[in-house]
Amino acid sequence: MQRTFIVFKPLFLMTISLLISACKPVDEQDKLLAQQVSLPQCIESQSKCKITTELADFSIKFSQLQLSDKIKTELPFVIELSQLPNKTVQSNITKVSAYLEGRDMFMGKVPVFFEKVKEANSYLASTLLANCTEEQMVWRLWVTVTRAEQEQRIFVDFTSQRL
Repeated sequence: MQRTFIVFKPLFLMTISLLISACKPVDEQDKLLAQQVSLPQCIESQSKCKITTELADFSIKFSQLQLSDKIKTELPFVIELSQLPNKTVQSNITKVSAYLEGRDMFMGKVPVFFEKVKEANSYLASTLLANCTEEQMVWRLWVTVTRAEQEQRIFVDFTSQRL
């Protein structure tokens, strides 16, 4: 009995030390993800990159490590929403809410949570899409932007590819 404990004790200690060393703080995990993700860009499969409204002009860009032209399902990607400089519009965005839904097939509503980028008039959100039975699927990103108590709802369509 004691011999069995002697054999398993080192194995148990090695397992615990591996588990502890594998854990990283959330900040480090976020930094690693940010390094893996490429710079946000307008992708060919999206319906529009720049959106002009009465409220302001916006750009919407996507970023994913495996990005070619389509977002890959089941892999995280980043969406960047920016208010473009405009001489007639002086105030900035105060609130952004958004969700994703299938354009042609109901897949539910996927909430998208944008966070303001410090010292810029941009917002970033990290999200992912569910896999679909189709090889490719068109998604619609709905964004509601608030500026000076005015709301504007915009959308962009883009294509995802099954992983």
